[in-house]
Amino acid sequence: MLRILPSLLALSAATLLAAPAIAADIGNGWSDGSGDQGDGGLRSGYPTAPGDWAGLGDKDDPLTFEFGMRYWYSMGSVSGSSGGSSIASTDTSHIGELNLRINDNSTNTFATALAGLSVYSTGSFTSGGGSGSITEGHVGYLGADFGWNAIGDNKGSGAGILVGYQYWKEGLDTGRNNYTTLQAGDTVTYDGTTGQTFIPGDSAQNNLDVNLLRLGVSAKANLGNFIDISGNLVGVPYAKVTGTMGVDDPTFSNAVYTGPAQDPYGAQTGNISSMRSSPTSVDGWGYGAMAEAWLGVHPTQNLTFRLGGRAWYIQGVADETYTRAYIPDPGSDGTTPPNYDQENKVTSAGFISQNNPFSLFRYGILAEADYNF
Repeated sequence: MLRILPSLLALSAATLLAAPAIAADIGNGWSDGSGDQGDGGLRSGYPTAPGDWAGLGDKDDPLTFEFGMRYWYSMGSVSGSSGGSSIASTDTSHIGELNLRINDNSTNTFATALAGLSVYSTGSFTSGGGSGSITEGHVGYLGADFGWNAIGDNKGSGAGILVGYQYWKEGLDTGRNNYTTLQAGDTVTYDGTTGQTFIPGDSAQNNLDVNLLRLGVSAKANLGNFIDISGNLVGVPYAKVTGTMGVDDPTFSNAVYTGPAQDPYGAQTGNISSMRSSPTSVDGWGYGAMAEAWLGVHPTQNLTFRLGGRAWYIQGVADETYTRAYIPDPGSDGTTPPNYDQENKVTSAGFISQNNPFSLFRYGILAEADYNF
């Protein structure tokens, strides 16, 4: 099982030594290997397969490597709630991915790695603050698995178990949710004639980070030299979820000012009397499952094209913490018409909303091109 690590080191060292080796071959009377001196060619003898750079391309060497690129046409959905409000989104994301697989056929073990990032996404969302379109943000992930084929032919085919780790980010822009920057003890700016207060604010994008454990089974079968099929079914017994989940939930007072509310709350009237004063932090856990399946063809010994499908699903509950500011109306000296000249200080309190459910689902079709050696 430990053969994989020194092989990677050997491959890296051979790459670094390749450039000076070429320079050392150039000099007076250098030849292209045809026997003629000074014929203007480089000395022959460099192998063409990258695996041969470190002596890994030997037909008797049990280590094989696959690396390549993938395109994932991915459809996703995210749902969650916070303090009585909820958010839900659906999207279509175009994701580019890099992948690597190392097989040690002498021990029927393998290691895989992947990293992906969306390049373009569209979709829609609804929340307590309204609805809108998804035009920005990213979906991203990276991870690695190590596996052992308990049933294997020592030629790449087999079935067995795997364990791994994955980071998954859902960062599509599903609306920036507002909160005030006022803190306890601050004085509110207001209009002395109408009593209207002016509330400073900021906003936060919904963003979830998932760190998850993967435990599952995998299988791969080479059907001759031209076709292979492979897949895995993975359980996620634990996933740590962190991030932000914004909610717009201001309350209003008509005691002093009865005109239109501040943007974007034109549907209400009066002064904002209470509002969250921080982004809403998410901290929770979940569980789920992941699966993928592939069909590959080998037009040449070193090239593989594959088509496949993939689905990821996580659900769970999270605690959400935030602070809330209480914003008093200005006071009057009792004159007529009122003259608002009595300032009041902001107060605040911290809150935690527990056991808020959430779910993440992403699925779609994939295309892959690999180089093998």
